[in-house]
Order: sequence, then structure tokens, then C-alpha cells
Amino acid sequence: MLRLATYYTPSHREMCERFVLSRAAGFTEVFVREYGQSCPTGSFKQPGWNACMQDKLDLLLRLPLDATPTLYVDADVVLLPGLAKWAEDQARQMDMHQIAYSDDVVQWCAGVMLFRSTHKTRDWWRLISEVSNIWDLPDQDVIHQLRIQCEQRNGSLPCPMSVLPSDRVCNWATLGNRTVWQGEDFTVPDSCVAWHANWTVGIDAKMQMLSRVGNLQPACH
Repeated sequence: MLRLATYYTPSHREMCERFVLSRAAGFTEVFVREYGQSCPTGSFKQPGWNACMQDKLDLLLRLPLDATPTLYVDADVVLLPGLAKWAEDQARQMDMHQIAYSDDVVQWCAGVMLFRSTHKTRDWWRLISEVSNIWDLPDQDVIHQLRIQCEQRNGSLPCPMSVLPSDRVCNWATLGNRTVWQGEDFTVPDSCVAWHANWTVGIDAKMQMLSRVGNLQPACH
């Protein structure tokens, strides 16, 4: 059993359908919802972005509490052959309440996450949602700040947490780049099973990047 979870707004519908939903072979369940366009531009940290990230947390809070291994992906991720099998194997090695984030190099990335849907992971999503509203920060920044505060004060997070291998879940930064992608050529590692159009701003740029990756690796059916 392996669940795929994702959401999209009207600005990202085509992206999600083309690069996520049409490539979901191997997943036993797809949990997907469409939300309203709270961020008019659909672009990173533009007005309405935090509300859009709250929609992600709403999706996660709606997952059934069945302990099913779940791979959450943002709409700007292209699923590549072998992803479902790899995620299943990875989940078997994880603690029941563990959450594994993708690697954004400078911090954990909430764009691709592997976990089981349990009461403890749901409590974590609820905490992130509440603190996001209090601090007026998006989910990923809240997770990063809580992690840093926890480390500095020798505390402990409520769930075990880890980072997914960056040679499996890849993005522009994991290739060694620390600036926003401007259309440069790049090579997708042969080991990559999911590519996130991170460090890439704007719907047009993301579609261009995801198309390049998708053309290199056709979907499994």
C-alpha cells in the first residue's frame, strides 16, 4: 500500500495533471484536492502564498488516519519511473511516526515528504498550521525555525524526522546551484525518481523545467 497526496490551484492544474497525476503508476491510492486561487500569481512568496501553503496543510490534515505510507508532492514535481517502488522500500525503513523531507540544501523541503498518516503526524501538521498563522510564515519556514530552535535548546521534535536522499529526490539546488534557475542546461541524475522544480520561480519557468525533465524520462503506465 502506498498513497500519493497532492493538491493544486487553478494556476497549477495543468502542471499537476501533466507531471504528477498522469505519472502516478504504482500508487494504490491518489488523494488529491483542488483549492481556490489564494495567491493570484501562483508564485513563490507573492501575496497570498502563505494562504496557499495553508491549503497544503489542510490537505494533510484531511488524510485518513490509517498509517498508510504516504508520499506528498507539490504540483511542481515530476514523478519519474521507479518512484513508487523506491518510496515503498524507503517507508519500510522508517519509524511509524517518522517524517522524511526532501533536501532543499539550505533547509528541509516540504515539497516532497514521505510519512505514514498517524495521529502523531497529523498533530504535527496541525501544529505547523497554527504556528504558520501566528508567525505569518509559510509551512517550510516554520518547520525550519522549529528545528533550529529545538537544536539550540537541546529539545526534541514530536516526531522523528529525516531527509530523503538528494540523489533520489532532486532539484536545481541539489545539483550544486544556490541561485534561482534562469534556463541553464542541467543533467538529471540517473538515480532520480522525483524532480522538484524548486529554486525556480514562476509558473512558466516551472513548466519549462518540468517539461525538460519529463521529456528525458517518459511516464510509466
